[in-house]
Amino acid sequence: MNLLARRAQIKLAADGVTLLKAKREALLKELLERARELRRLRNELHGRGRAAAVSLAVARAASGTPEIRSAAVAGRRQVPLTVTSEKVWGLQLSATEHETIVRSPRERGIGILATSSQVLDAAETAESMLEKLIECAPFEQNILVLGREVRKVSRRINALNDYLLPKLREDVRHIGHTLEEREREDVFRLKRIKQKKAAAKRKAVGDA
Repeated sequence: MNLLARRAQIKLAADGVTLLKAKREALLKELLERARELRRLRNELHGRGRAAAVSLAVARAASGTPEIRSAAVAGRRQVPLTVTSEKVWGLQLSATEHETIVRSPRERGIGILATSSQVLDAAETAESMLEKLIECAPFEQNILVLGREVRKVSRRINALNDYLLPKLREDVRHIGHTLEEREREDVFRLKRIKQKKAAAKRKAVGDA
């Protein structure tokens, strides 16, 4: 019974390793796809960040810091974000939805005639950078979640392959060896019994 139980456990553990490897492959594929998309978004973010820095420097040189600060205060706002989620291999991965980030000068509460074009351009490029930054955020978080899950699954696979399965197989070998020894002992015992019976029979014939 112990031998059969260990063999069943080996099969279960081996099937578990197969399923976990399939899960890990799927998670890695998902992670790589999202990492490629994040890389593209980051490249766009860096481009917009450089453009925003240049626009800010030009606006500061053309209009001075006070006008930039005044426009920034007038255009200050909160950006409502809606966080949604989707399940991927049992993991909750997030996404965000938001209103349009880049506004017109009127929506920022600053006058077109009273504000230099350089300041308007700086505001637009800054909002464009913020828009791309918000797009990147959920990808960053999801990649962390996927990476942690890949490491967790890998640890489980290693535990099964490096500890549980070798232990179960060793148990099977030990039980099998014990059963073989018992079988040999039983065979030897039967031979002894037969020999004793044969000797007793010969003795009985001789006495007669």
